[in-house]
Amino acid sequence: MIQPMELQYVVRGYDCGYGGLLKPFALANFFQEAAGAHALALGIGMEDMWAKGLTWMLARIDIRIERLPPEGQTVVVRTWPVGTKRLFAQRCIELVDSSGVKCAGAMYEYIVVDIKTRRAMRPERTLPIDLHTDIPWPFPDLEPGIDDAAFAELEQALKSANAGQPGTADIPSADFIAAQGFMPAFSIEARARHIDHNGHVNNAHFINWLCDAVPMPPGAHLSRIKIDFVHEILKGEYVHAWAKANDLATFESSLSSAPDGSLHNPAPQSENTHAQTWLTALSVGKELVARGMLSITTAE
Repeated sequence: MIQPMELQYVVRGYDCGYGGLLKPFALANFFQEAAGAHALALGIGMEDMWAKGLTWMLARIDIRIERLPPEGQTVVVRTWPVGTKRLFAQRCIELVDSSGVKCAGAMYEYIVVDIKTRRAMRPERTLPIDLHTDIPWPFPDLEPGIDDAAFAELEQALKSANAGQPGTADIPSADFIAAQGFMPAFSIEARARHIDHNGHVNNAHFINWLCDAVPMPPGAHLSRIKIDFVHEILKGEYVHAWAKANDLATFESSLSSAPDGSLHNPAPQSENTHAQTWLTALSVGKELVARGMLSITTAE
């Protein structure tokens, strides 16, 4: 039977912004490294897959965060596969602190892709081992996949708007997109530092950008991160980040007075605000490349 793999880390200053808590980008890198190391140990790592003309691509994730460790704390990342679901190979990952208290847990869903045809393959017909295990999930409610009509509306708006083509810095009309409830957060060019072994932007940068699209009130922290990776992003392409609050009033109070209406430093939140849900997205030209659903918790 497949056994979980454990990797130990010390949270460094650069993992948490020096003096703060572990950042989502660092958490994503911890999870990604552990998943890759375990796949390698099982004989299904990247080089093993490339030898067969295949590769792994991360498709969907659901991360639940109870608390994040501070700088200097020793943590353990534990990971194990849990089987397959249609085209997805599923993997659980959890982060525990030095006392064994669970800080975060996640379900990652990958697809196996034929490098030449770029087609997804059935994992149970492609992989040399059975990935099914009976180890309990970190949290029973983990469920990757986002189903919200707002993203279809945003995608239609992007295709209809005067959007620049991939590789240009032009951004669709902010007023037109805002009519769909999304507002522009920022734009960034995909550079060499963002690219991974598959030749496209690494998933940790997707996670980082989708999280950065949301204004965080003082004392707030992310409690859930769900992301669908829709299309790859290549070096040189301009990425536009978008955000839409679950509550329009909350959303408007989080906007700066910038003339373009872009997201900036949030206005102070009332003390009784304890939960918010945001939809976030990344686009390249007229294409939606990632969907996100983030939950933010603030102290009462």
